[in-house]
Amino acid sequence: MPVFLLKSLLSVILFVLALFAMFTMFEVFGRNEKKYNIERLKKIHRANGIVYFLFFILTAYFCLNFILNTKAELSPRASFHAVFALSVVILLALKVAFVRFYKQFYNQVKIIGLLIGLITFALIGTSGGYYLLVTELGTDQRVMKALSSKKQENPAKNESKIEVRTDAASIAKGKELYESKCYFCHDAYSTKKEVGPGHKGILKNPLLPVSEKPATPENIANQLRNPYKDMPSFSYLSDEEVQDIIAFLNTL
Repeated sequence: MPVFLLKSLLSVILFVLALFAMFTMFEVFGRNEKKYNIERLKKIHRANGIVYFLFFILTAYFCLNFILNTKAELSPRASFHAVFALSVVILLALKVAFVRFYKQFYNQVKIIGLLIGLITFALIGTSGGYYLLVTELGTDQRVMKALSSKKQENPAKNESKIEVRTDAASIAKGKELYESKCYFCHDAYSTKKEVGPGHKGILKNPLLPVSEKPATPENIANQLRNPYKDMPSFSYLSDEEVQDIIAFLNTL
């Protein structure tokens, strides 16, 4: 299972837990005539909060692991996602502090709980919700391409032509780099889409799968440094590392 699909499924559980937490809070504090046993609801609310926190930590682990392994620069959407996640952590810490230690602020707990729920919805929408939407609920079908025509661009005139390496050492280094930077989103050995398109035969096809630029080493190098659409930038890679990745792609 692709890590992004797994993370998105975890986020769906977070959504349900946040929704249930808001429901129990409204039932405890929002009704004059109580429909349920309040003490039982409070215990359920606390247990739900613990489960929410555990799933939040697990989901955050996959996010941080991806960033640390790929060293990818965050897109604007991912940056908003990170801000929402940090806000949830801060608000959770405040809520626990107000409930357990600073009880004079207990009346603020209801507002904090509401904010945690709403920010959780925004958090999920910018990550798991987005992924499930663009992949048609994780079925990994191709996203509909824009109807507007795209011009096939040639490499910049001042960009030197890249000679594809064929030695075993470069291919091995390229494979290692690919597995640490690219496999989270791409399948090297098929054309099946995961988060991004599969790369089998990428240099044997006339066009690159998403940008529809000519499938040349120069355009692949440019894609790594100046990515198209939602792909993160790998501009920190050295020229040697880029050439090694291209050497590996050439074997697919």
